[in-house]
Amino acid sequence: MIETASVISFFGFLRCGEITVIKSEQFEPAINLCISDISFTDNVTKLHLKQSKTDPFRKGIDIQLHKINSHICPYRVLKRYLEIRKTCISSYQNTDPLFISIGNLAMEREFFITKIRHVLELCGYDPKNFSGHSFRIGAGTAAVQATIEDHMIKTLGRWSSDCYVRYIRTQPTSIKHAQQQLAESVYHSLYYSQF
Repeated sequence: MIETASVISFFGFLRCGEITVIKSEQFEPAINLCISDISFTDNVTKLHLKQSKTDPFRKGIDIQLHKINSHICPYRVLKRYLEIRKTCISSYQNTDPLFISIGNLAMEREFFITKIRHVLELCGYDPKNFSGHSFRIGAGTAAVQATIEDHMIKTLGRWSSDCYVRYIRTQPTSIKHAQQQLAESVYHSLYYSQF
């Protein structure tokens, strides 16, 4: 479940609050993410968010998670999770929370972040550097590194303005490369202006 929540959060540019609740007893099927909010076609999963920070009028929005040729495929991961969940848990209603924790209750934000930090620590990362917003930040940063066009990054992250640039984390090597390019540009301009 943690793998699935992580993968779809990354590929869907999701906020932690879009897949979790603050307290499990506050789960409301009319507002929070349920099993019924997932639909599959041959090559795409639609994840329906009933409400979102970028949806002030609560019209809802569909997040597309495509079947991709990668060992990390949001479509396959989500499909496998739902199959396992249907088999392992006696109660499986469409209005049940998509992600659950102990006692089949809606997954709380703190539970999810604690589990993610534990996995990161096992992998040798400092867990203090990660928060509930890390998937959205990571997706934005990875999109820039993959040279995905700005308008597509805004579409994927559901940003209506250029505020997404605040999410991009720039590596020192990228800054060095940019400075090298600037130096070469200045050198060429000065060199050719002499002729």
